[in-house]
Amino acid sequence: MRLRRLITNPYQENTYLLIGSGGRGWVIDPGFYTLEERQAFQTILSEEKVQLEGVYLTHAHIDHILGVAWVAATYGVPVFYHRAEEVVYRHAAEWASYVGLRYEAGPAPQRYLEAGERLLLDGEPIEVLYVPGHSPGHVAFYLPDSKWVISGDVLFRGSIGNYELPLADYATLMRSLREVMLQLEPETVVWPGHGDSTTIGYERQTNPFLVPA
Repeated sequence: MRLRRLITNPYQENTYLLIGSGGRGWVIDPGFYTLEERQAFQTILSEEKVQLEGVYLTHAHIDHILGVAWVAATYGVPVFYHRAEEVVYRHAAEWASYVGLRYEAGPAPQRYLEAGERLLLDGEPIEVLYVPGHSPGHVAFYLPDSKWVISGDVLFRGSIGNYELPLADYATLMRSLREVMLQLEPETVVWPGHGDSTTIGYERQTNPFLVPA
């Protein structure tokens, strides 16, 4: 399994291209906003000879979905997210207007992702972890063979997701972190929605939100 990261849009969001051993690929949280960002993605697809199979969302905050409509239309691929995130996805245009961003609404999902569901990309399992709190239908994508977790905006290097946004909840977020994310093996690499990667072990030991006082 290979992973390519593109930093996109004014929020410096991490868009990930996950590439299986057979060349099939998923784009996770496509935040493409400019023509240059789209072209960079197309260049990577060509370089890696990727057959794009779908758009997978950790959550539907505007900075993570600015490129959904373009990717889906350009490559004819379906979109997937958790059912509880539908309300965020449907109201994205309002949020875009509020923060002054251009936004084209993406298509409805082909189907909803389920908590605990096991997906496959070129034979490698990917587990859907349900980790609400930053948003109601937030998920993370855990690759046990690669020991990676694509965490969206739940866990960052030295920080956690914003719990003061509409539909966010601090207690729910902390439960997701302690009962799901921190239960992963210490060497698991965390690929967050913004900023640099980290590991579960490092965050257990150093993250000020997670280390017991």
